[in-house]
Amino acid sequence: MVDAARDWELLYRNAAPRVYRALLATLRDPELAEDALHEAFAEGLRRPPASSENLPGWLFRVSLRRARKRRWGFISLSGQEKRTAADEIAALLDRLEAGRLLALLTERQRALVVAHYYLGLTQAETAQAFGVRPGTVSATIAQALTRMRKGANHV
Repeated sequence: MVDAARDWELLYRNAAPRVYRALLATLRDPELAEDALHEAFAEGLRRPPASSENLPGWLFRVSLRRARKRRWGFISLSGQEKRTAADEIAALLDRLEAGRLLALLTERQRALVVAHYYLGLTQAETAQAFGVRPGTVSATIAQALTRMRKGANHV
């Protein structure tokens, strides 16, 4: 059991920064992302995942579930121009072209794109994480990519 806990801690130290960045890009709330990630880690210590395949993806999915329990549904980001330059998330996303393009998406589109492309979750895993059908994931990602392509052409 001690070795399993040590292995899990090592995984967490290696995967946490990447999963946290994915959660930030998805949730756009640093405190919610951090709390959800820590709760997912604690759950992994209590009940490790059945498979060691794609453990960062497991952490992301469990973190999203934890965040969704705290905040019901997806929030539209339109009308939230109150963000300042000091906003940690806005600063992170503004530094990257990918961040600029992700900012064009709804939170739901952004979450699915990040889960699928950044964390490498399959459409089935993404659908399970968000409680939707795989066809919905496919359609939403296609719409998001179209929106991002249009945004990239307006540079």
